[in-house]
Amino acid sequence: MRQQILRRALRFALLWTLAVIVFGCTESVKHDETLAGKRAVEFARAALIDKDLKKSYQLLSEGGKRHVPFDKFKQTIESMNTRGSPSRVVATEYEPMAGEKAIYIFLRAQNGDEQVNYRVTLEGTAATDYKVLKIDQGAGFPTLSNQKRKFETTLSAP
Repeated sequence: MRQQILRRALRFALLWTLAVIVFGCTESVKHDETLAGKRAVEFARAALIDKDLKKSYQLLSEGGKRHVPFDKFKQTIESMNTRGSPSRVVATEYEPMAGEKAIYIFLRAQNGDEQVNYRVTLEGTAATDYKVLKIDQGAGFPTLSNQKRKFETTLSAP
């Protein structure tokens, strides 16, 4: 009986130690939402306003380029501008992906009287800078966490 209690206590102590080691070694991810927002607006300006597809493709992360060849990228961006190019893009909100080296930036583009919403997914951290992984167009995007926040300062182009 006493040996069973000692084994359980030892097993619990080993599991507790292992948990402390594993969770203590995890790296916390620090984001700079302003820098990420600037990168998203820079990309949107090149891709959507200026229609400089070569420049905007170069702003993609290596992962983005690996999964989307230039011809497919060009087709996707052109399909987002079927009603004309926006004249202004504003970063409205951001949402860090918890524990990930990625962040969502939400943009609103103005094309005359029409507003179009975009979500730009960027890879990176405050220390490594950010590169665009992908861009989505839509009326609204679900919040995937409770981390979605509005920008305190206006980030826009032009």
